[in-house]
Amino acid sequence: MSNHTSHRRLDGTIVTVPFGAENVERIVRDEYRALLDEHDSEEVLVITGAPTSTDTFRDVLGEELPGAATPYVTSLVVHATDVLNQTDDRVILSDALRRELLHRFLAEYEWETEYLRRAAEQPSFIDDVDQVMDTLSWQTVTPAETPALEEISAALDAFHEWLAEHDHMERGQLISESLEVLTSDVGADVVDVEAVLAVEFEEFFPLDRAYLDALTADCELVCVAEENASVQRTWVETGAVTEHVAFDESRREGSEPPSTRPAATAAYFADGRVPDDPESGTVSVLAAESSDEQLAAVANEIESLAGRSDWQYDDIAVATKASGESVTDVIEAFERTGIPTDSTTVTGFGDDPAIRELLAVVRHLAADTDDDRPDYGQEIDTGRVDRMRDLESIEDAVRWWATDAGLKERVAERASPLDARSQFGNVRRAFRMAEFLEATEFVDATWASFAEMLERAHEYAPQQNQTSATDLDGGVRVEHLQAIKNESFRAVFLVNLVDAEYPGDAFLTRLFPTERVASMPDYPGITDVAATDVEATFPTTSTASGRSFARYHTEHARRRLAVGAGAATEHLYCCLYEFEDTALEERAQASRFLTAAYDELPWVMDADDPQITSEQAAEKYLLSRVDDALADVRRATSQDVTVSLDDVEAELGEIQELLDASGARGDALREALRARVAFANGEVRR
Repeated sequence: MSNHTSHRRLDGTIVTVPFGAENVERIVRDEYRALLDEHDSEEVLVITGAPTSTDTFRDVLGEELPGAATPYVTSLVVHATDVLNQTDDRVILSDALRRELLHRFLAEYEWETEYLRRAAEQPSFIDDVDQVMDTLSWQTVTPAETPALEEISAALDAFHEWLAEHDHMERGQLISESLEVLTSDVGADVVDVEAVLAVEFEEFFPLDRAYLDALTADCELVCVAEENASVQRTWVETGAVTEHVAFDESRREGSEPPSTRPAATAAYFADGRVPDDPESGTVSVLAAESSDEQLAAVANEIESLAGRSDWQYDDIAVATKASGESVTDVIEAFERTGIPTDSTTVTGFGDDPAIRELLAVVRHLAADTDDDRPDYGQEIDTGRVDRMRDLESIEDAVRWWATDAGLKERVAERASPLDARSQFGNVRRAFRMAEFLEATEFVDATWASFAEMLERAHEYAPQQNQTSATDLDGGVRVEHLQAIKNESFRAVFLVNLVDAEYPGDAFLTRLFPTERVASMPDYPGITDVAATDVEATFPTTSTASGRSFARYHTEHARRRLAVGAGAATEHLYCCLYEFEDTALEERAQASRFLTAAYDELPWVMDADDPQITSEQAAEKYLLSRVDDALADVRRATSQDVTVSLDDVEAELGEIQELLDASGARGDALREALRARVAFANGEVRR
């Protein structure tokens, strides 16, 4: 998609702010304070571009209000939902239910385009079409040049009509449908504010800007846009947002020097400038041999930080380039080391033992005969299952099972408070699926249908992105980079900083080859981009490629790093590995962005050798150190050299303290140590 979007004029003021969270917060405070001089706080609506940043701005602006008063802060999507809830009786589908219904809708869909007919034979086809449809729906883009895209757009329209026939709609329709309400005769009845402060305006898409225009028809409007910070809008529209919108008044605020090294590093990634050393905070390069060892090193460092008296796990974030599987890999690695995690972009539904238990029961109920019932290793109480089958309502049966099986008590016993809260949330989500199944005419309310719905939600949980904010409390935040924009954490770990990832190859969809997508002018993403578009969007130059398409996506990857780095207030860790996880163990090149930062910014330093702070790290180090010590002793005997055991004793003393505090786990590690020595001495054999 090119940058030729409609130019809109808004009645209000645009304030542009140089890159940096500190600059943004300072100016947003100033503009909010100015609005409070003329309006009561409940009459000033602060609207953010992303649901995940509402808490940040609520906290920032709450300092401007006296006592227990709370600023009126919401996101564009949540506000649109509120508008529709006042005026529309249609049910807004959750992401999981939308995915379920789209799968069922497309399963029998007859494609006319030869390319799509062939592609439909691939197992991932519906998911690939889903991703394109989702973008088309949110942006109300109508392809008009590529036959395959036109047909996908027609299928999306048919899907929306199908939903409407049953009084449902998907979240991708929220902005467009609520925009119709705001521009109708009842629009004035659903807007009850005198002023709107739009923050993160650099991320407002064309449709979002139309919504804001309608929302503020009779209101005072102030927009704050951060320069060189847009990562979501620039995925579908080039240039600064100010190139696409005109205002009655515009001004640019000055910047203040970054106060910390992480902030200075983020500014360098964003616009290439090399600030003076703030001499506060740290930026460390954390390198390991493999991807798995990288995550182990990150976990060890997190345990070191969280072990300090004034630190909590939720002071820390880990950011990946992409959502879905990348985030899940980190969460699973941390779970193995006992580190609690939180995420707004991954539900944990697929790995939840409570859901697996429920799924086994539902599979049993969905089977027609005993022979059809697969053995999933779960022991099924047939008496309880028979009682569920006798109940008329699937929802009632599932709720009764959860109570009678003592699920809540068992979850509370076996899980940490944070994990238990997550599992209870997933079980409630399963209840809502059962409720939906019985309330809708889309699908027959049978155990087989519920099993299919639960299976799909379980299978695709790692890819499920949330479109509303989630209450988080207690764990290390694990997200993709965009999801932590304008949030702040004392420590942020940016993982996988290798060139294959940053910048990596431009990727928009699995549905079409990248070369073909790059030539589609009507694809809902940046494709037929010109050199002038690259220059208008990014001040940085990080690649010698002559292709504007490749240059654009390279600079976009760099900007995503800037956004992630900007979330760190005290410590920023740039993490990478040296060898790819392949049979050939090819060497992984450090990201060109990290290499340049290492050369340009004197405060970017190699991380110190980490102390041993987690049991997993202790076990690995302990056993390897014993092997090394035994080898040293044997070499001393054969080569007539002297070996001092003082160093070994000092190194193992640190581990000994940890094992003493680890109870039964420490005793088990000591047994492993004794077994290792016995094996090395030939006392036992494998």
